[in-house]
Amino acid sequence: MRILLLSHYYWPEVGAPQRRWATLVSHFVDRGHQIIVAAPHPHYPHTRRDEFFGSQVGRLRRRVEARLGGTWETGELGERIIRVPYLHSGSSMARQLLDQGVASAGAVNAIIGRMRGPHRPDVVISTTPALPFLFAGDIIARALRVPHIAEVRDVWPDLISDLSLVTNAIGKYIPRAATSYLEEKVLPGLLTVVQRRASAVVVTTESFRYLLECRGIQAEVVRSGVARSEIDQTPHECTAGGKETKLLYVGTVGRSQDLASVIAAASRTPGIRVRIVGDGADRLNLQTLAGTLGAPVEFFEQTTGQALAEHWEWADVGLVSLGDVPAHSLTVPSKLYSLLARRVPILGVVAGEAAEIISENKAGIVARPGDVDSIVTALQALVQGVESPDAAGHRWVVDHACVDVMGAEYDRILRQVR
Repeated sequence: MRILLLSHYYWPEVGAPQRRWATLVSHFVDRGHQIIVAAPHPHYPHTRRDEFFGSQVGRLRRRVEARLGGTWETGELGERIIRVPYLHSGSSMARQLLDQGVASAGAVNAIIGRMRGPHRPDVVISTTPALPFLFAGDIIARALRVPHIAEVRDVWPDLISDLSLVTNAIGKYIPRAATSYLEEKVLPGLLTVVQRRASAVVVTTESFRYLLECRGIQAEVVRSGVARSEIDQTPHECTAGGKETKLLYVGTVGRSQDLASVIAAASRTPGIRVRIVGDGADRLNLQTLAGTLGAPVEFFEQTTGQALAEHWEWADVGLVSLGDVPAHSLTVPSKLYSLLARRVPILGVVAGEAAEIISENKAGIVARPGDVDSIVTALQALVQGVESPDAAGHRWVVDHACVDVMGAEYDRILRQVR
């Protein structure tokens, strides 16, 4: 089968969407499928690709020439990648949406122009978190008359209003009534049409699947699978017992994670030290906040390999955090599965399904998102002592969120839409 994947975030970038699709592309290639990926030139989490290729993650990577109609290259898994134009991004919501919109339009132009007739894919898969790529998938699939699998990894369209997406992007240019109408009516309506037209909708949590089914949209759950190498690792060794309990966050440093609440709580909790490894739109604001509060927080650039392993050797506890918006209660960050698999004690500043997974598997402590007092209480408990999780969380990942389960579920969905 010839599979076309549309994604704003892809190898050699590092992040949850990139890891998910590196795993799935490897699985598809092993099954004998031909994979074509349409993605912008690597630049995340930076504003432009020159910054990416100068970073720890990108400095040894080869770059291809940027062309308006797209540039072909071969990925490390044997997939063919067409790199499409993008707009230099920024920390503002407007710039990020423009970047994603330009890249998705570039993907539509490149694919429809190159993949008609004998080159036509058998199926199109579009994936968030870049919302414009879902619309691009719908347009391409309809133009080429092939099935469309819409992978909605975040709780769209609910996040549009929960995060005031339009207001934050262009609210200073148009009246509040207009942005509210766009957030509550127009954009959710358009996205729901795309979801209904798709041959299959893929989500990553049971709670979001249930919400969509209440709206008359059938969805399939495919959680982000943990690689076999992580599942087979020896359990994390907790070194707590010294002067400080060491809390590590690795991942996107954005508004959705609300790391500001954790920093505020850490500034009020003697005996805790926090390390944040990653980049994102909120990093500079968080560094300023930590300095203002005198919080015991260190920041490190996004990294991989041995450098990342050394951060985990330092840590006693892993942090999973989301902000206090209703849609986040239907979200499970993929890093939670990795921590469960490796038996790393967890501080989960999360609600809903993610909190239930931590509590039911006795994998750590849960605090209420956005509630600094609740986070302080959790941090104080960690200072008193950190308990290593038993094997329950590891078994849960093997049964529900390992790469074998993820691959098998996608195989079933591909057979279903053919």
